[in-house]
Amino acid sequence: MPQSKKGISLFKDIASVFFTKVFVLFVGLFSSILVARALGAEGRGIMAAVLIYPQLLVAITEGGMRQAAVLYLGQRRASDAEVIGSLFSYMLVAGVAGYGMCYWLMMTVGPSDFGHVMMAVAAAILPVTLATNALKGIFLGKEKIKDFNKVTWIQKVIYVAGIGVFYILGELTVFTAVLMTLLAAAFNFIQAIFYLNKKSLFSFSFRLKTFKAMFGIGFVYAIALFFIQANYKIDILILSWLSTPYEVGNYAVAVQLGELLWQLPAAVLVVLMSKTANSKGNEIVGTLCKATRLTLFITVLSCIGLVGASYFLIQPVFGLEFSSAFMMLLSLSLGLVLAAVFKSINSYFAGKGNPYFTIKLMGAAVTLNVIFNYLLIPKYGGVGAGIASTISYTFSAIGVVTVLVLKENVSTRDILVVKTSDFDPLLIKLKLKRR
Repeated sequence: MPQSKKGISLFKDIASVFFTKVFVLFVGLFSSILVARALGAEGRGIMAAVLIYPQLLVAITEGGMRQAAVLYLGQRRASDAEVIGSLFSYMLVAGVAGYGMCYWLMMTVGPSDFGHVMMAVAAAILPVTLATNALKGIFLGKEKIKDFNKVTWIQKVIYVAGIGVFYILGELTVFTAVLMTLLAAAFNFIQAIFYLNKKSLFSFSFRLKTFKAMFGIGFVYAIALFFIQANYKIDILILSWLSTPYEVGNYAVAVQLGELLWQLPAAVLVVLMSKTANSKGNEIVGTLCKATRLTLFITVLSCIGLVGASYFLIQPVFGLEFSSAFMMLLSLSLGLVLAAVFKSINSYFAGKGNPYFTIKLMGAAVTLNVIFNYLLIPKYGGVGAGIASTISYTFSAIGVVTVLVLKENVSTRDILVVKTSDFDPLLIKLKLKRR
């Protein structure tokens, strides 16, 4: 395939995932506004504290098998049926174990106001999410980007519709919001199964050798993913221990707004990991550098717009109780931009089946995050948590750029500084449309 057509194809895949993720996040943002207005800062904080447990444990219990499936399917290391069989055999066992682990943790170290029914519902989110993530891994391994998008956006529509109904009926509580999270995840799983069957991708056989090989590399992915997730989520957990639900609620809103900046790098990560797993040697490094510098350029511009808009809109949209969220978002902003660099480049190493350096890098970043959270939260609350996260995000971005420069012999400028030629695929696409 000519280089220009490859560029257009990559641009189309990234754009499709990006716009899907932006749509998903804006739909989620609308539901977040309803939740914030119905629950207030304290209730929003309790909800964030409940959901943080299944969110963090997914990365551990998933065992990296989804990433292993992308690698094995993309590089055709085993038959599709063997890969899928190994994937789901593991997810079945991990789902049961993960449910028990999640429930036990909430019961032993979670706030006392969770309640057993609430914990049971929240813990059930974990096995359903595990199963859905496994299915998404199949889509990515087979480069079925459109099907991946469909599985992603419909879940959020179901969720926001349910939240909207509960809000109109005056029944939107922490429990019903958590319940809708579970119901939407369950629908997402059923929908993914439907698409797999429709595409005739769901074949199943089990071979112990394939399972052991996938589990071996998957275990390394799992450790790396846990550190990545912990770096993004542990501030909420520590904030819930050292501060008040009110402070956690404001910080949760700041984080959700900040996640708007991560939709492009998240799209780049999804597509590049899929493309890298299906590529040979280092042929995709040039594309990686181009995607990273474009991502950084767009994320910087988006950050300026987001911070400016948030200054005027947070209180009118979310309510006066969330007035502290702006300063928390401001403390996070530089870190959110630099995290985009890490997300983009890390997709290359993940797609190549080499997550080992990620473990070392993110292990150090999480350690920094925990240390600064404990130092800053008691004095500065959510703003302190934001500063701690910015420090760890900065460290991880510098680390991943350094590793790429040394490993692939590229310059820092090639990775970070945008070029006018980077926009050529977009211009070609626009010219083709005019014809």
